Amino acid sequence: MIHSLMSDSMECNAYIVVGDHVCVIDPGINPARVLNHSRDYNIRIDVLINTHCHFDHVGANPGVLDSGLVEACCHVSDAAALEKGDGGLQLSGLFGAEAVVHGVDRVLGDGDVVDLGGVVLEVLHTPGHTPGGICLFEPESGGLFTGDTVFVGGVGRTDFKGGSWDELEESVRRLVGFAGERNVRCIYPGHGPAGSGADIGAVYETYFG
Repeated sequence: MIHSLMSDSMECNAYIVVGDHVCVIDPGINPARVLNHSRDYNIRIDVLINTHCHFDHVGANPGVLDSGLVEACCHVSDAAALEKGDGGLQLSGLFGAEAVVHGVDRVLGDGDVVDLGGVVLEVLHTPGHTPGGICLFEPESGGLFTGDTVFVGGVGRTDFKGGSWDELEESVRRLVGFAGERNVRCIYPGHGPAGSGADIGAVYETYFG
């Protein structure tokens, strides 16, 4: 089961994926949004995954991690930004905030699988927006959590520290092929509305075709 906590502001979309264990993807800036939702549905967060290290996606991490025994996960290339509190990579200054600092319990790599018990999330490394940007595929529903790699009608910015337009192009091209091969039915981006797998191809043609 996927709970979408869609934002109506610059704050990122948060997603809660429920198997035998419960995972939150990109809790955003305000931990209350996720924690209140989990209490309303009587579920306990077990795993936190960040699709990348920007503050609008990770600012709520400490509050969520302090709520219980929660395993923090992100790609190996963005892990140091969290562990060292690198405000330049987190872009925390853009939000008038101090960088978050916390340990990363599990560093993720391309092809890794996060097993929630009855539900799995497959990791795809999609750099460009940040060096450690990832997408997460849930094969049973055909849902792809795309972070800030690709949105409905757009792609993530590459003019921040660690960004690369060439890497982003390669990542989106990869996602076009992946969407066809794995029958991606829905995309859940870091900002904006959900879309379909076909939206990835449309975005590629608009920005890179």
